[in-house]
Amino acid sequence: MQTPQQLPVAAVVFDIGGVLSAPEGAVPSVAAALDLPVADVDRVYWHPRDAYDLGAPLAEYWDAVGAGLGLDLASRAAELDDLDARQWATLGAGAAQLLDDVVPAVRAAGLRLAVLSNAPASMEHIVRASAWSEPFDVLVFSAAVGAAKPDPAIYEAVERELGLPGEQLLFFDDRPVNVDAARARGWRAHVWQGADDARRHLVDAGVLTA
Repeated sequence: MQTPQQLPVAAVVFDIGGVLSAPEGAVPSVAAALDLPVADVDRVYWHPRDAYDLGAPLAEYWDAVGAGLGLDLASRAAELDDLDARQWATLGAGAAQLLDDVVPAVRAAGLRLAVLSNAPASMEHIVRASAWSEPFDVLVFSAAVGAAKPDPAIYEAVERELGLPGEQLLFFDDRPVNVDAARARGWRAHVWQGADDARRHLVDAGVLTA
C-alpha cells in the first residue's frame, strides 16, 4: 500500500502573481498611467490589497490607493483596475514556455491543471477570458472563495474542486508562507524560483521528462 507521500501527482497547481504572470507585476504600469515614480505607487499599492483580494469593492481599493498618493482616483478607478488586472493576467515569457511544455504532458498523462490565486474579481474575469487559462481544469480565486492564502480554507477549496487529496497536488507559489500552508495540508509545494527551477521539480515528480 502506498503511503501518502508516495501517491503519484495527479494535478499541478500554479499561483499567478509572481509565478505565471510577468515578473514586474502591475505596479510599474499603474505608476506610468499616473505619471508617478514606481516607488511612490508601490508604497501604497499593497496595504489595501488584502481586502481587495477578499472581495472588497473596486472603488474602495482605488480610493485607498489614491488617498495614500494624495489623489482622487474615483474617475479613473475602472481604467486603472482594468490595466492592473490585465497586467497581472499576462504570462511571463518563462512561464509561457513552461506551460507550453506542461499542458501537453499533463493531458497525455491524464493529470489535471489548476490555478490558485489571491486576486480580485476583476482579475479573475480577465484570467478566465485569457487563452492561456483554457487548458486549466480548475481556477480558484480568493475573492470568489472569500478566503485567501495562507488560510487553509482556500486550499481546501482547490482540493474540493479537483476532487483530490493534498498529497497528490504539486504546487508553485512565490510566497514561502503560502507554500508552508500548502505543505501543512500535505501538498507537494515549492517556492517559485523561476521556470527552470519549476521544470526540475516537475521532472522529479514525473510530470515532465528530462
